[in-house]
Parts: sequence; structure tokens; C-alpha cells
Amino acid sequence: MLTYEQQTEKLLSKRQAVLDRIESDKAEIEKINAKLNAIQLAKIRDALGCDEQGLFELITKHPEQLAKLRQDSIAESDTDTAQDDDEFGQQMCFTDKKNPYED
Repeated sequence: MLTYEQQTEKLLSKRQAVLDRIESDKAEIEKINAKLNAIQLAKIRDALGCDEQGLFELITKHPEQLAKLRQDSIAESDTDTAQDDDEFGQQMCFTDKKNPYED
């Protein structure tokens, strides 16, 4: 049987190992997020047909054009998903199930 001090030391060691893994995982998450951000920016640049400098200029010098693109995008997505939302809502809400306690 381990002494209290030995048990404490063992648990503290395990806790430190977990904390070290958490820090390592946080760094890995940051790397993944940076890659995701780069991919998303590349997708936006491709959709707009511009390079990095062109995207930067659009954001900084022509924010009104960017706002117009956003409004157009929102309007398109609202009309695309409105029918889907209603369809799923009806399927989920109007299911006929028999009450097991009814008999």
C-alpha cells in the first residue's frame, strides 16, 4: 500500500501529464484553426475572383461593395432554405404515436 505522500505525488504527476497534453492540444487546435482560416480566405478570394491584395483592397477601400455582396448572399440563402425548414418542421412535429398508457 502506498503512503499518502506517494499517492499524492502519483496523482500530481498524472494531473501534470494531463495539463501538458491539454496545452499541446491547444497548440494543435490553433494550428488547425489557422489552416481553416487560410482555406476559407482562399475560397472567398476564388469566389470573388481576386488575389490577396484585391481582397484586402475590397475590405479596406470598398466596404460598401462587400456589404452589397453580403446582402445578396443573405437574400439568396433565405430563399434557398425557407422551404427546407418548413418541410423538416412538419415532419418532426406531426408524427402520430400511440400513447402506451391509453389502454
